[in-house]
Amino acid sequence: MTNICNSLSYDIRNQHGPRERQRRHLVLPEADHAQLQRHLEQCEGTQHPAWRLLAYVLRDKIMMTDPVSKLHVRDLVTGGCRVTYCVSNAESQTGLLVHRARAGAGSGVIPVASLLGATLIGMRAGQRAPLLCEDGSIMSVSVLDVMPPN
Repeated sequence: MTNICNSLSYDIRNQHGPRERQRRHLVLPEADHAQLQRHLEQCEGTQHPAWRLLAYVLRDKIMMTDPVSKLHVRDLVTGGCRVTYCVSNAESQTGLLVHRARAGAGSGVIPVASLLGATLIGMRAGQRAPLLCEDGSIMSVSVLDVMPPN
């Protein structure tokens, strides 16, 4: 595991110090993008220390995605889809990604308003991304399969 403080990257073309990696803009359905903004507002309104990392991930996801109307991509992780994923090469898991998780929803439900859910939304099958953990460590998550909502 890597700590978030040790994750700066350097560009060989930029000899003057650290920089962010070149990132592509991703797409999300308009409804999912709007829900991400609502989740971020809730995080910022709560001001609970545990929500700082989640707010960071949500803010980054909102900045790096473009809302698109009538988007239908079968391998895109969106709200309501069933996603099979793997965290740091462990055993694969499958869960239902939801924007509104109910108390006592049970296993297999991944709230978008969680570090895992906020990382998964917008990813596509075959992609891997860093996964921030509540203790500040960084793992990786890979999307193995996506089953879109009916």
